[in-house]
Amino acid sequence: MRILLLGADTPIGYSLRAFLAPLQRHELIQAPLESTRLKRARQAKKLLKSADPGIILDARLISLIDRENDLQPEDLERTRWLGETSAKLGCRYFLLSSSRVFSGSLRRAYRESDAPDATDALGQMMMDTERHLSGLIESLFILRLGWVFSGRGPSVFNRLLDQLRAEEAILASDNRRDCPVHSAEVARVIAGIIDQIEVGAPARGLFHYGSEGDTGYFSFVEAVVAVASQFDAMAGSTGLLQEDFTTPVVNRSLDCGAIRHRFGIQQRPWRDFVERAIRRYIEIYCEEKTP
Repeated sequence: MRILLLGADTPIGYSLRAFLAPLQRHELIQAPLESTRLKRARQAKKLLKSADPGIILDARLISLIDRENDLQPEDLERTRWLGETSAKLGCRYFLLSSSRVFSGSLRRAYRESDAPDATDALGQMMMDTERHLSGLIESLFILRLGWVFSGRGPSVFNRLLDQLRAEEAILASDNRRDCPVHSAEVARVIAGIIDQIEVGAPARGLFHYGSEGDTGYFSFVEAVVAVASQFDAMAGSTGLLQEDFTTPVVNRSLDCGAIRHRFGIQQRPWRDFVERAIRRYIEIYCEEKTP
């Protein structure tokens, strides 16, 4: 299958390229973020017609939402242009969305049947994107992800490691809950879904995925510090983490049962990927060589 990857230079894009290429089952057409910063609708038409994809895989917004001030209202308009062109050309569209579409007010894990109710600007943009594309494209597949982390930045995870390197105090709270998922795990899940779509599985639907073990942010950072402190670049990180007792309760954990039942995709623990992410960060951003 010809896959047009929008956001090929994002952390998820890099992971998809690394995962899919050795399998040699699909032809991957790469569109970096800069090439998707469209100024008018006809540019979307030109991009999609020249790529002639069997499926459009949109990794832009899920990556931009994790960067400071990078996700803008213009990106919603660009997505509308892409959606309109996709519908006219009859292309299948695979949107990577986020748990941020939920306010976090529920005490249980969110299911696909729960109505998005984001109250913050970024969450509302993701929510509006889902709604707009759903009204435009018949073959729309939406995969909502928990908080994505990767050693490749820019991202919240990289800023966390930057703080550990600088030996800055870090405040975190388990009142913030989510399902962390490494970008390589996202790539595995997407590849599994696309493989099944190619052999006849429905190319539309709404599903959730996060790694096994929803967790609070304090517990997540605690696990990161435990691993990071073993490397010279962050040897002074022990003792930097402090618990914040003022953070309001926000729970964006995702129920991932539907994707397991439909596609047979099993969750893997997020803790299995922490060292991998830290090693990649050090390889890219530090002079220290990982053993």
